[in-house]
Amino acid sequence: MDYLEINKVDKRCPVCFSRENDVLLLHDGDGNYWCTHCSFTGTAGEIHASYHDLQKRFHGILRRLTMEDQLKM
Repeated sequence: MDYLEINKVDKRCPVCFSRENDVLLLHDGDGNYWCTHCSFTGTAGEIHASYHDLQKRFHGILRRLTMEDQLKM
């Protein structure tokens, strides 16, 4: 294997992405990913769990709240 096959870009860094930076992760072929910008390292499962946590931030973004809805909260 050459260097490009081992270090292919596959996913976005969840730590940088949560800070609104778009940094791609490198992959070693054994299921380990690391970020070139911050110190994040993890497996695909850990990355997908972080993506799921990020989606919670934007859960109700398409729903419009009226003043009555806000007062009920």
